[in-house]
Amino acid sequence: MKKSIIAFPALALTAVFLTGCASMPTVSETPLDRNPITSKMEAQDVRRTVEKMAESLISAPGVKEMTGGKRPVLDIEPLQNRTMQHIDMVSVTDSLRMQLLRSGLFRFVDKSTAGTDIEFMDAQANLGLTDSKKAVRAGQQSAAQMYLTGALTEIKNTVGRTTDQYYKFSMILKDLRTGELVWADEQEIRKQSVKSRF
Repeated sequence: MKKSIIAFPALALTAVFLTGCASMPTVSETPLDRNPITSKMEAQDVRRTVEKMAESLISAPGVKEMTGGKRPVLDIEPLQNRTMQHIDMVSVTDSLRMQLLRSGLFRFVDKSTAGTDIEFMDAQANLGLTDSKKAVRAGQQSAAQMYLTGALTEIKNTVGRTTDQYYKFSMILKDLRTGELVWADEQEIRKQSVKSRF
């Protein structure tokens, strides 16, 4: 009886220890470029597409003509997600802005922070903490001369165990003064997955 009383807690402790170890996930760093693991849009698809679109825009003859050492002011509209997946398009838009900013061809405005800008200007003008001669007043910010907009769309077909997914990033760059399209491009991604029979 004494042996079974001692053995039971030891057995329970061993079971808890083994169960805890079995549920620990294995974590490892993976390369940015790897084989796809799903037919859905993946981070590497987005990264490659942003890089290709930025390269296409920077090297386009119309863009070179427009920039020509002038560094026009550009605004980027948040890219639209017209797929059935949740994709953080604000992050995609930010990545595209960073790629274009690094090119040195454009200056940027960001109207998504306009509310914050107004708060800062009001605080400088009204709180008395800033030299009124040096306070930034409304109406002095640069205006966008061009804007970039685009969307991600998807077509999905499933036949039997096979799912075919087609994605298309399309973007346009527009001259705000003339209304002309300076650049347009699209990048396509097609993926296929086959469900296991088991």
